[in-house]
Amino acid sequence: MIRLVMLTGALFLSFILSAQSVVLPVEEAPRSFSKGTYPSFQVDIPGGTLKDIDKSWQKHIASGSKAKVELVSGELVLAGAVNSNIAPAPFTIVSKLVDIPGYVRITAWFMLSDSVFVSRELNNDQDLATQKFVRDFALEAYRDVVKTELKKEEAALKVLEKDLDNLIKEEDKAAKKIDENKRAIQRANDNIATGNADIQTVSYKISSQKEMVEKTSADKNANQGAKKTLKELENSKKSLQKGNETEAKSITKMNAEIRDAERTIADSKEKQNLKRADIEQQKKKVAEVSDKLNGIK
Repeated sequence: MIRLVMLTGALFLSFILSAQSVVLPVEEAPRSFSKGTYPSFQVDIPGGTLKDIDKSWQKHIASGSKAKVELVSGELVLAGAVNSNIAPAPFTIVSKLVDIPGYVRITAWFMLSDSVFVSRELNNDQDLATQKFVRDFALEAYRDVVKTELKKEEAALKVLEKDLDNLIKEEDKAAKKIDENKRAIQRANDNIATGNADIQTVSYKISSQKEMVEKTSADKNANQGAKKTLKELENSKKSLQKGNETEAKSITKMNAEIRDAERTIADSKEKQNLKRADIEQQKKKVAEVSDKLNGIK
């Protein structure tokens, strides 16, 4: 009893000295199984799945042994376990794994013979070695659980960072569209100004040509030639006017695209701010899980 109190006190002190450290206590007490009620060792492993921990536990207890773990009436039985820290000769390990919401519970009995079980009552430190054997597995299993959790949180962080990168690219693309449209609008306005000047010039020519048509009314051939030239000038003016109308429609369209792009930028900036906040929260989660992993010692 004194040894148990000292051990429990030491574990508690270890927890107090390092708040980040994880302690998975192994409780030693008589418990029932197929052969009766005998001293056992029990530990709870948070967050793991029964399937994964069962597989790892079988590998752990069978390490160094040529014997195979058998499932007998819901109990894992390894006859011929080898661990010189626990016993100089092969022994039998019987264990039960139970899936409980939030953790997996392992209860194990270490049989040195049909009637002798490892326990503190033997007063030979075998129980301390057995506690370490069980605790070492529990810590490693829990470490694997937290590693998986850390990978999940890191993957979630990468997704958020990629989302932010896409939003930034979306903003850059919209800003580029605005710059391109503004330059195109300037060119269109220049074209319209040139077109207006050309229209004015052609208008002057049309007025002069109309006078020429009137002056050549008496000369059929000359009049036909004058009318043909007038028609060409009028068609040229219509073409210039149509060109200006096309440029004006293009400007209207590009201004609409600019407004859309400006809305896209405003929306993207707002989403970026929210995404950055999500990233900071996710970074904290990653750091917390990382600290938890580092605390498993």
